[in-house]
Amino acid sequence: MLQFGPVSWKTGSLMAPKTLESIYPGIVAAQAIHAAVELRIPDLLAAGPKSSLELAPACGAHAPTLERLLRALTSIEVFQRTVDGRYRNSPLAEFLRRDHPQSLWAGTMFLPAQYLWKPLGELTESIRTGESPFDRAHGQNFFAYLRSHQEEAAVFDQVMTQEILWTTPAVLRAYDFSQFNRLVDVAGGHGLFLCQIVATSPKLQGVLFDQPQVVAGAKDKFKGDVAARIQIVSGSFFESIPEGADAYVLRRIVHDWEDADAVKILGNVRRAMSAGSTLLILEALIDSATQPAGLMDLMMLVLGGRERSEAEYRELVASAGFSLKRVIPAGAYSVIECKPA
Repeated sequence: MLQFGPVSWKTGSLMAPKTLESIYPGIVAAQAIHAAVELRIPDLLAAGPKSSLELAPACGAHAPTLERLLRALTSIEVFQRTVDGRYRNSPLAEFLRRDHPQSLWAGTMFLPAQYLWKPLGELTESIRTGESPFDRAHGQNFFAYLRSHQEEAAVFDQVMTQEILWTTPAVLRAYDFSQFNRLVDVAGGHGLFLCQIVATSPKLQGVLFDQPQVVAGAKDKFKGDVAARIQIVSGSFFESIPEGADAYVLRRIVHDWEDADAVKILGNVRRAMSAGSTLLILEALIDSATQPAGLMDLMMLVLGGRERSEAEYRELVASAGFSLKRVIPAGAYSVIECKPA
Protein backbone atom coordinates (compact mmCIF):
# COMPACT_ATOMS: atom_id res chain seq x y z
CA MET A 1 0.00 0.00 0.00
CA LEU A 2 1.25 3.49 -0.86
CA GLN A 3 1.24 6.04 1.90
CA PHE A 4 2.11 9.70 1.33
CA GLY A 5 2.19 10.80 4.96
CA PRO A 6 4.83 12.36 7.20
CA VAL A 7 7.68 10.19 8.37
CA SER A 8 10.25 9.29 10.94
CA TRP A 9 13.37 7.42 9.93
CA LYS A 10 14.21 6.80 13.61
CA THR A 11 11.08 4.81 14.42
CA GLY A 12 10.85 3.10 11.05
CA SER A 13 7.17 4.08 10.79
CA LEU A 14 5.62 4.91 7.42
CA MET A 15 6.79 8.49 7.33
CA ALA A 16 8.97 10.17 4.73
CA PRO A 17 11.29 13.19 4.87
CA LYS A 18 9.75 16.51 3.92
CA THR A 19 11.13 16.49 0.37
CA LEU A 20 9.88 13.00 -0.46
CA GLU A 21 6.56 13.80 1.17
CA SER A 22 5.82 16.26 -1.66
CA ILE A 23 7.43 14.41 -4.59
CA TYR A 24 5.30 11.31 -4.89
CA PRO A 25 1.90 13.04 -4.69
CA GLY A 26 3.33 15.65 -7.05
CA ILE A 27 3.80 13.06 -9.80
CA VAL A 28 0.11 12.15 -9.57
CA ALA A 29 -0.98 15.77 -9.17
CA ALA A 30 0.82 16.89 -12.34
CA GLN A 31 -0.98 14.27 -14.40
CA ALA A 32 -4.32 14.99 -12.68
CA ILE A 33 -4.07 18.72 -13.43
CA HIS A 34 -3.05 17.91 -17.01
CA ALA A 35 -6.15 15.72 -17.38
CA ALA A 36 -8.46 18.39 -15.95
CA VAL A 37 -7.04 21.06 -18.27
CA GLU A 38 -7.16 18.76 -21.30
CA LEU A 39 -10.84 18.10 -20.46
CA ARG A 40 -11.38 21.90 -20.23
CA ILE A 41 -12.76 21.72 -16.67
CA PRO A 42 -11.45 25.18 -15.61
CA ASP A 43 -13.04 26.70 -18.73
CA LEU A 44 -16.34 24.90 -18.14
CA LEU A 45 -16.45 26.14 -14.53
CA ALA A 46 -15.76 29.76 -15.47
CA ALA A 47 -19.48 30.59 -15.41
CA GLY A 48 -20.07 28.99 -12.00
CA PRO A 49 -20.27 25.71 -10.07
CA LYS A 50 -21.26 22.46 -11.78
CA SER A 51 -21.53 18.84 -10.70
CA SER A 52 -19.59 16.02 -12.31
CA LEU A 53 -22.86 14.88 -13.91
CA GLU A 54 -23.26 18.30 -15.51
CA LEU A 55 -19.63 18.50 -16.61
CA ALA A 56 -19.28 14.99 -18.04
CA PRO A 57 -21.33 15.46 -21.23
CA ALA A 58 -19.65 18.81 -21.93
CA CYS A 59 -16.13 17.39 -21.76
CA GLY A 60 -16.78 13.85 -22.97
CA ALA A 61 -15.95 12.17 -19.66
CA HIS A 62 -17.25 9.21 -17.65
CA ALA A 63 -19.15 10.97 -14.84
CA PRO A 64 -18.24 8.68 -11.89
CA THR A 65 -14.54 8.74 -12.85
CA LEU A 66 -14.65 12.50 -13.42
CA GLU A 67 -16.01 12.80 -9.87
CA ARG A 68 -12.92 11.00 -8.60
CA LEU A 69 -10.64 13.40 -10.51
CA LEU A 70 -12.45 16.48 -9.20
CA ARG A 71 -12.48 15.14 -5.65
CA ALA A 72 -8.73 14.44 -5.81
CA LEU A 73 -7.91 17.90 -7.18
CA THR A 74 -10.13 19.50 -4.52
CA SER A 75 -7.84 17.92 -1.90
CA ILE A 76 -4.94 20.00 -3.25
CA GLU A 77 -7.07 23.15 -3.69
CA VAL A 78 -7.23 23.20 -7.48
CA PHE A 79 -11.04 23.06 -7.29
CA GLN A 80 -13.47 23.78 -4.47
CA ARG A 81 -16.55 21.70 -3.54
CA THR A 82 -19.79 23.45 -2.67
CA VAL A 83 -22.17 22.26 0.06
CA ASP A 84 -24.51 20.78 -2.56
CA GLY A 85 -21.74 18.65 -4.09
CA ARG A 86 -20.87 20.78 -7.12
CA TYR A 87 -17.42 22.06 -8.02
CA ARG A 88 -16.05 25.53 -8.75
CA ASN A 89 -12.67 26.94 -9.71
CA SER A 90 -10.26 27.89 -6.97
CA PRO A 91 -8.13 31.02 -7.55
CA LEU A 92 -5.44 28.65 -8.90
CA ALA A 93 -7.80 27.00 -11.38
CA GLU A 94 -8.75 30.41 -12.77
CA PHE A 95 -5.17 30.65 -14.11
CA LEU A 96 -5.72 27.33 -15.90
CA ARG A 97 -8.45 28.76 -18.11
CA ARG A 98 -7.35 29.32 -21.69
CA ASP A 99 -8.90 32.80 -21.78
CA HIS A 100 -7.25 34.09 -18.58
CA PRO A 101 -4.95 37.06 -19.37
CA GLN A 102 -2.15 35.35 -17.37
CA SER A 103 -3.09 31.82 -18.33
CA LEU A 104 -0.88 28.92 -17.26
CA TRP A 105 -2.78 26.58 -19.57
CA ALA A 106 0.16 25.92 -21.89
CA GLY A 107 2.49 24.93 -19.07
CA THR A 108 0.07 22.34 -17.71
CA MET A 109 -0.34 20.92 -21.22
CA PHE A 110 3.41 20.76 -21.93
CA LEU A 111 5.51 18.89 -19.36
CA PRO A 112 2.90 16.27 -18.36
CA ALA A 113 2.04 15.51 -22.00
CA GLN A 114 2.45 11.86 -23.02
CA TYR A 115 5.15 12.56 -25.61
CA LEU A 116 7.36 14.04 -22.85
CA TRP A 117 6.21 11.76 -20.03
CA LYS A 118 7.31 8.69 -22.00
CA PRO A 119 11.00 9.69 -22.32
CA LEU A 120 10.98 11.00 -18.73
CA GLY A 121 10.10 7.46 -17.71
CA GLU A 122 13.31 6.26 -19.36
CA LEU A 123 15.59 8.56 -17.37
CA THR A 124 17.38 5.67 -15.65
CA GLU A 125 18.48 4.20 -18.97
CA SER A 126 19.66 7.64 -20.07
CA ILE A 127 21.79 7.94 -16.93
CA ARG A 128 23.32 4.55 -17.77
CA THR A 129 24.10 5.35 -21.40
CA GLY A 130 24.40 9.14 -21.57
CA GLU A 131 21.95 9.15 -24.49
CA SER A 132 18.85 11.33 -24.84
CA PRO A 133 15.74 9.31 -23.91
CA PHE A 134 13.64 11.55 -26.17
CA ASP A 135 15.61 10.47 -29.24
CA ARG A 136 15.31 6.83 -28.19
CA ALA A 137 11.58 7.05 -27.47
CA HIS A 138 10.61 8.92 -30.65
CA GLY A 139 13.37 8.15 -33.12
CA GLN A 140 14.17 11.84 -33.63
CA ASN A 141 15.24 14.84 -31.59
CA PHE A 142 12.85 17.18 -29.81
CA PHE A 143 12.83 19.93 -32.44
CA ALA A 144 12.40 17.50 -35.34
CA TYR A 145 9.44 16.01 -33.45
CA LEU A 146 7.83 19.44 -33.04
CA ARG A 147 8.22 20.19 -36.75
CA SER A 148 6.02 17.18 -37.55
CA HIS A 149 3.52 17.66 -34.68
CA GLN A 150 1.89 21.04 -35.08
CA GLU A 151 -0.44 20.83 -32.07
CA GLU A 152 2.39 20.06 -29.65
CA ALA A 153 4.53 22.74 -31.33
CA ALA A 154 1.79 25.34 -30.78
CA VAL A 155 1.66 24.49 -27.07
CA PHE A 156 5.46 24.72 -26.84
CA ASP A 157 5.39 28.14 -28.54
CA GLN A 158 2.85 29.36 -25.98
CA VAL A 159 5.01 28.10 -23.12
CA MET A 160 8.01 29.97 -24.54
CA THR A 161 5.98 33.14 -25.04
CA GLN A 162 4.76 33.10 -21.45
CA GLU A 163 8.28 32.45 -20.18
CA ILE A 164 9.63 35.43 -22.14
CA LEU A 165 6.95 37.69 -20.69
CA TRP A 166 7.86 36.60 -17.16
CA THR A 167 11.65 36.77 -17.42
CA THR A 168 12.48 39.62 -19.82
CA PRO A 169 11.81 42.55 -17.42
CA ALA A 170 14.61 41.33 -15.12
CA VAL A 171 16.97 40.98 -18.11
CA LEU A 172 16.21 44.52 -19.28
CA ARG A 173 16.88 45.86 -15.79
CA ALA A 174 20.17 43.97 -15.52
CA TYR A 175 21.71 44.75 -18.90
CA ASP A 176 21.93 47.91 -21.02
CA PHE A 177 21.10 46.99 -24.63
CA SER A 178 20.97 50.65 -25.69
CA GLN A 179 24.79 50.68 -26.00
CA PHE A 180 24.47 48.76 -29.30
CA ASN A 181 23.50 49.96 -32.76
CA ARG A 182 22.48 46.66 -34.36
CA LEU A 183 21.57 43.42 -32.57
CA VAL A 184 20.86 39.98 -34.06
CA ASP A 185 18.55 37.73 -32.05
CA VAL A 186 19.77 34.29 -33.13
CA ALA A 187 16.96 31.71 -33.19
CA GLY A 188 14.66 34.39 -31.86
CA GLY A 189 11.39 32.62 -32.67
CA HIS A 190 8.52 35.00 -33.35
CA GLY A 191 10.58 37.93 -32.05
CA LEU A 192 8.87 38.72 -28.73
CA PHE A 193 12.17 39.04 -26.86
CA LEU A 194 13.75 41.17 -29.59
CA CYS A 195 10.65 43.33 -29.75
CA GLN A 196 10.93 44.13 -26.03
CA ILE A 197 14.63 44.96 -26.33
CA VAL A 198 14.08 47.26 -29.32
CA ALA A 199 11.11 48.95 -27.63
CA THR A 200 13.32 49.99 -24.69
CA SER A 201 16.29 51.07 -26.86
CA PRO A 202 15.06 53.83 -29.22
CA LYS A 203 18.15 53.88 -31.47
CA LEU A 204 18.66 50.12 -31.73
CA GLN A 205 18.15 48.23 -35.00
CA GLY A 206 17.16 44.60 -34.56
CA VAL A 207 17.52 41.51 -36.75
CA LEU A 208 15.30 38.51 -36.08
CA PHE A 209 16.99 35.34 -37.33
CA ASP A 210 15.39 31.90 -37.33
CA GLN A 211 14.24 29.13 -39.65
CA PRO A 212 11.88 30.14 -42.49
CA GLN A 213 8.83 28.35 -41.06
CA VAL A 214 9.41 30.05 -37.71
CA VAL A 215 9.92 33.66 -38.82
CA ALA A 216 6.92 33.32 -41.16
CA GLY A 217 4.77 33.73 -38.06
CA ALA A 218 6.59 36.86 -36.88
CA LYS A 219 5.98 39.37 -39.66
CA ASP A 220 2.62 40.67 -38.41
CA LYS A 221 3.59 40.77 -34.73
CA PHE A 222 5.66 43.97 -34.86
CA LYS A 223 3.93 47.34 -34.79
CA GLY A 224 4.82 50.98 -35.34
CA ASP A 225 8.34 52.20 -34.69
CA VAL A 226 9.46 48.77 -33.47
CA ALA A 227 8.40 47.16 -36.76
CA ALA A 228 10.35 49.79 -38.69
CA ARG A 229 13.53 48.93 -36.76
CA ILE A 230 13.40 45.13 -37.06
CA GLN A 231 14.59 43.17 -40.06
CA ILE A 232 13.57 39.52 -40.47
CA VAL A 233 16.11 37.07 -41.90
CA SER A 234 15.58 33.33 -42.32
CA GLY A 235 18.18 30.60 -42.23
CA SER A 236 19.83 27.91 -40.10
CA PHE A 237 22.33 28.69 -37.36
CA PHE A 238 24.09 25.46 -38.30
CA GLU A 239 24.98 27.06 -41.64
CA SER A 240 25.53 30.81 -41.21
CA ILE A 241 24.49 33.86 -39.18
CA PRO A 242 23.69 37.38 -40.47
CA GLU A 243 26.78 39.59 -40.44
CA GLY A 244 27.25 43.28 -39.68
CA ALA A 245 25.93 43.62 -36.11
CA ASP A 246 27.73 44.83 -33.03
CA ALA A 247 25.72 42.50 -30.76
CA TYR A 248 24.45 38.93 -31.05
CA VAL A 249 22.13 37.35 -28.50
CA LEU A 250 21.41 33.68 -27.94
CA ARG A 251 18.53 33.48 -25.49
CA ARG A 252 17.99 29.96 -24.07
CA ILE A 253 19.44 28.40 -27.22
CA VAL A 254 22.80 26.97 -26.16
CA HIS A 255 21.25 24.79 -23.43
CA ASP A 256 19.22 22.97 -26.10
CA TRP A 257 22.36 21.32 -27.49
CA GLU A 258 25.19 19.09 -26.39
CA ASP A 259 28.71 20.54 -26.61
CA ALA A 260 29.59 19.61 -30.21
CA ASP A 261 26.46 21.22 -31.68
CA ALA A 262 26.68 24.18 -29.30
CA VAL A 263 30.26 24.90 -30.42
CA LYS A 264 29.19 24.70 -34.06
CA ILE A 265 26.43 27.28 -33.47
CA LEU A 266 28.76 29.55 -31.50
CA GLY A 267 31.45 29.17 -34.17
CA ASN A 268 29.03 30.38 -36.83
CA VAL A 269 28.18 33.39 -34.66
CA ARG A 270 31.88 34.10 -34.24
CA ARG A 271 32.41 34.06 -38.02
CA ALA A 272 29.60 36.61 -38.46
CA MET A 273 31.08 39.01 -35.90
CA SER A 274 33.65 41.74 -36.16
CA ALA A 275 36.47 42.10 -33.65
CA GLY A 276 34.51 44.66 -31.64
CA SER A 277 31.18 42.81 -31.50
CA THR A 278 29.62 41.38 -28.35
CA LEU A 279 28.00 37.98 -27.82
CA LEU A 280 25.32 37.72 -25.13
CA ILE A 281 24.23 34.27 -23.97
CA LEU A 282 21.17 34.15 -21.72
CA GLU A 283 21.00 30.94 -19.72
CA ALA A 284 20.35 29.48 -16.28
CA LEU A 285 23.55 28.45 -14.52
CA ILE A 286 23.86 25.26 -12.51
CA ASP A 287 26.03 27.10 -9.97
CA SER A 288 23.97 30.30 -9.81
CA ALA A 289 24.00 31.70 -6.29
CA THR A 290 20.37 32.81 -6.55
CA GLN A 291 18.57 30.35 -8.86
CA PRO A 292 20.60 27.24 -9.69
CA ALA A 293 19.31 25.26 -12.69
CA GLY A 294 18.96 22.08 -10.62
CA LEU A 295 16.29 19.71 -11.91
CA MET A 296 16.05 21.60 -15.20
CA ASP A 297 19.35 19.98 -16.18
CA LEU A 298 17.67 16.56 -16.06
CA MET A 299 14.81 17.89 -18.17
CA MET A 300 17.37 19.05 -20.71
CA LEU A 301 19.01 15.62 -20.59
CA VAL A 302 15.64 14.14 -21.60
CA LEU A 303 15.32 16.64 -24.46
CA GLY A 304 18.91 16.25 -25.66
CA GLY A 305 20.57 19.36 -24.22
CA ARG A 306 22.24 20.41 -20.96
CA GLU A 307 22.43 23.21 -18.42
CA ARG A 308 25.97 24.30 -17.59
CA SER A 309 28.04 25.98 -14.91
CA GLU A 310 29.90 29.25 -15.42
CA ALA A 311 33.16 27.32 -15.80
CA GLU A 312 31.60 25.05 -18.43
CA TYR A 313 30.35 28.05 -20.41
CA ARG A 314 33.80 29.63 -20.16
CA GLU A 315 35.33 26.49 -21.70
CA LEU A 316 32.54 26.13 -24.27
CA VAL A 317 32.81 29.67 -25.64
CA ALA A 318 36.62 29.44 -25.70
CA SER A 319 36.28 26.42 -28.00
CA ALA A 320 34.37 28.65 -30.44
CA GLY A 321 36.82 31.56 -30.35
CA PHE A 322 35.37 33.71 -27.55
CA SER A 323 36.52 35.02 -24.21
CA LEU A 324 33.95 35.14 -21.41
CA LYS A 325 34.16 38.65 -19.93
CA ARG A 326 31.52 38.70 -17.22
CA VAL A 327 28.34 37.08 -15.93
CA ILE A 328 25.46 39.36 -14.90
CA PRO A 329 22.62 37.89 -12.80
CA ALA A 330 19.28 38.73 -14.41
CA GLY A 331 16.44 37.17 -12.43
CA ALA A 332 15.90 33.54 -13.43
CA TYR A 333 18.81 33.70 -15.88
CA SER A 334 22.26 35.18 -16.26
CA VAL A 335 23.60 37.33 -19.08
CA ILE A 336 26.92 35.79 -20.14
CA GLU A 337 28.86 38.52 -21.96
CA CYS A 338 31.54 37.34 -24.38
CA LYS A 339 33.99 38.97 -26.79
CA PRO A 340 35.96 37.53 -29.71
CA ALA A 341 39.22 36.11 -28.36
